[in-house]
Amino acid sequence: MDNQIKKVVRLITISFIFLILVSCSEELPTPEDALSEFAAHWESGNYELMYGLLSSDAKETISKDEFVERYTNIYDGIRAESLSVTTPTRDPDVEIDKAMTEVILEFEQAMNTVAGELRFYSTVDLRLEEQDEVKEWKIDWTPAMIFPPLEQGDEVRVKALIPERGEVFDRNGVALAKNGSALEIGLVTGRMEGLEKYTVTELSKALNMSEKVIENALNQSWVRPDVFVPIKTVPKDQLDFVNELRGISKGVTYREVPAREYPLSEAAAHLVGYITPITAELLEKNKDKGYHTNSFIGRTGLESLYEGQLRGEKGAVIFIVDEEGNQKDILAKKDAVDGKTLQLTVDSQIQAVIYHQLKKDNDAGTGVALHPISGEVLALVNAPAYNPNEFVLGISTETWQNYNEDENRPLLNRFTQAYAPGSTIKALTAAVGLKNGWDPNEKRKINGLGWRKDPSWGSYEVRRVKDPNHDVNLSDALVYSDNIYFAQMAIEIGENLVTEGFQAFGFEESVPFEYPLKMSKVANDKIQSEVQLADTAYGQAELLVNPLHMSLIYTAFINSGNIPKPLLFKNEDPMLWKEDMINDEHADRILSDLSQVIESPRGTASTAKIEGIPLAGKTGTTEYKTNQAELGKEFGWFIAMNTDNPELLVLMMVENVEGSGSSYVVPKVREVFLQVLKK
Repeated sequence: MDNQIKKVVRLITISFIFLILVSCSEELPTPEDALSEFAAHWESGNYELMYGLLSSDAKETISKDEFVERYTNIYDGIRAESLSVTTPTRDPDVEIDKAMTEVILEFEQAMNTVAGELRFYSTVDLRLEEQDEVKEWKIDWTPAMIFPPLEQGDEVRVKALIPERGEVFDRNGVALAKNGSALEIGLVTGRMEGLEKYTVTELSKALNMSEKVIENALNQSWVRPDVFVPIKTVPKDQLDFVNELRGISKGVTYREVPAREYPLSEAAAHLVGYITPITAELLEKNKDKGYHTNSFIGRTGLESLYEGQLRGEKGAVIFIVDEEGNQKDILAKKDAVDGKTLQLTVDSQIQAVIYHQLKKDNDAGTGVALHPISGEVLALVNAPAYNPNEFVLGISTETWQNYNEDENRPLLNRFTQAYAPGSTIKALTAAVGLKNGWDPNEKRKINGLGWRKDPSWGSYEVRRVKDPNHDVNLSDALVYSDNIYFAQMAIEIGENLVTEGFQAFGFEESVPFEYPLKMSKVANDKIQSEVQLADTAYGQAELLVNPLHMSLIYTAFINSGNIPKPLLFKNEDPMLWKEDMINDEHADRILSDLSQVIESPRGTASTAKIEGIPLAGKTGTTEYKTNQAELGKEFGWFIAMNTDNPELLVLMMVENVEGSGSSYVVPKVREVFLQVLKK
């Protein structure tokens, strides 16, 4: 009995399944379903499955490989992203016409491209086809499904719209980096008159390049006797050299080509920087930022720091051409946005004058100029330097090697570094002392050239350059640059107050400046001993100061104790970085003493005196050695500012001035004031 029941149940189940299958076989898939499936494959980029849904007529017009390749090439070319295809949905309340074999449906496609968003509303024919007694709706595909204007034989093309790179100007509108031109040296073979070998040999010698490279250029398939063949591009300032090359043979000639120019050349090289053709490594690193193999990119200086603003934003146009290459339709266009123009507070004349003072004696060093009231940076100079115009056009291996092997390190940006400041720090030590109750008028009895606090110092002693043979107050100590006086000041004030005082003036913090600078430091960790504290007070030990930071510190003495924020761009509003560092009385006292450093015949910078231009300043000589007995390297410093209607502060530091110290630098700074303020 149980077996009979099971048989009946099994028969009923089989019958039920059969009825479902019969019912389903009578329900055809709708054209909307077919188009929706096609759209799903489209959005996922599965072009082979899309092809499988095409009508038999459509497949006769294009093979699967051609279909897949066309979609792939077009979408890759226009950088299609976020593709969406919206198809209609059948109303379930509307009865399907079972006799219908063709239908037209609307759809919408949208995507993001290199030229912006593309969005189209279009239609497509669907046909009901039967294969192996199975009926299915198929897509009667045409190229217009990709883009409505596209026809058989048409091509989709993309043209990049390149923005103009932003230029850099000084405060007076003088170009520091501009879109100018260069000289492209080339050969016209038809003019060589039988001197082909001689011309190639002599040109290779003059241009310091191999004959093989020149010969390879001349052997390119497109070269014709009357066609200019480019060989090498050089800066426009080498026009005389290029004209001399033309004497080799009539086949040597040149033409002007667009190129980035740096009119101040070496004088502003480290400040402005340079651009170069992008490398494969940089292209990979910036692959999502719109660069291509022919792009240029900022490598150093402002060109690198403000690359994003200077390069602008590339545009593109997507268009269709017919079989003859004639443009038919523009599908999308995104205009290029030119790079931003930068106008600096820098004065190109001051920049060049300071650089010349360093270059004329082949000095290695740096210079800073700023407006002591507003904080506008007027110059940031480095020497020795390089010619940035060479880098733009592709620097030779030999030149690059020479720069790297030069012991004076022309590639090093010195104004961003931090150095032991020598006696230039004494003005700050004085400010910290006065703020903590130091009596500037007290005469201190200091005998001889050396001093140690007590026997715990061992053989070490603080040395001073000269003994004035009388008791010394603050004014004397600054005028004579007395190391012993300031060492005693620091020890009596104490390590904590000295460190806190220096930190209040910006040590151990970043200067708020658009150009990255090394941080000034009191010590690597902290001041470890009284000897180190004494040496710190007059600019030795582990004390390090950035040149721009040092310049800013000195503005406090002419700004009633305030330090302005350093400004690099002309459109910035002046504002204070540090307020009320010292009171007016102390600021005036230190400024008066710094004036005597120059005005007094006894001052260490008396040779900087200029009739009609009252200056205040301080000299400094940094010694780099491991013990007091040895003769180490000396760096010379001098910082000065005009005190009558103050508008210029100049700091200069020169390396390796053995035997001359700061006296080597003083006349250079004096010459800057003469050329700038006596104009």
